[in-house]
Amino acid sequence: MLVNDHNITAITTTVPKCIKIRSNIELPSAYRVTPHRYGFITTLKVGESFEVNGDTPDYTPKSLASGVYQVASRYRKTTNRNFKVACRTIEGTSSNPIRSACWRTR
Repeated sequence: MLVNDHNITAITTTVPKCIKIRSNIELPSAYRVTPHRYGFITTLKVGESFEVNGDTPDYTPKSLASGVYQVASRYRKTTNRNFKVACRTIEGTSSNPIRSACWRTR
């Protein structure tokens, strides 16, 4: 797209006082670096598992699968393409689990 000189001069060239221009600031990586509550699953060895029930502080059986699969997906994309986990409802229904577990399968 061509821009004529008239449009270029119409752009404001002064920086507002509330904006601070900085130099030499490192650009963060594209992936979030914030730790995920289920980030520890990357340390599991094949065959190891853990369980979450209603008594587990800060963890709920209902959020186990979605959280674990999210971490596993990111880990596969960045570190280990062969990393696989499986989550199952041990007690209750899939829509309302009372006890859930996760296994590292590969």
